[in-house]
Amino acid sequence: MGVRTKSRVAAAGIAFASVAAAGAVMAAPANAAVSDITIDNSALLGSVGEQRYGAGCGYGVIATATPDSNVDFYINNNKVGTFKADGGKATYPWFPVAPGKYTIVAKEGAQDPGKSTGEITVGVGVYTGSSCIVIG
Repeated sequence: MGVRTKSRVAAAGIAFASVAAAGAVMAAPANAAVSDITIDNSALLGSVGEQRYGAGCGYGVIATATPDSNVDFYINNNKVGTFKADGGKATYPWFPVAPGKYTIVAKEGAQDPGKSTGEITVGVGVYTGSSCIVIG
């Protein structure tokens, strides 16, 4: 092999490595995951604690995730919906239908272990049209 041929092979190898490195840098993060989950209970009245919610009332379950990604929501291990993280926030509209114990998890992709609300107690709720009164 001549000097010119060796130089061309080396240049081609460098070009290939550069393209491969650029692709790796531009790829989506492999560790994309939901970083936080909260429940907006600002319309809650008559509650005996922060972790009380009323059946028949509505709440926003908010997951912080990679902007514009899809976030899957699970209630008691059952998938209930997928919502886009507009501006890095995906919101699931939750209306518990019965009193009891609930755990809500949000996941961003199959590899994400997810973030959990922990166990939530839902009592008897009375929706007044603008707020929720938890009476039991």
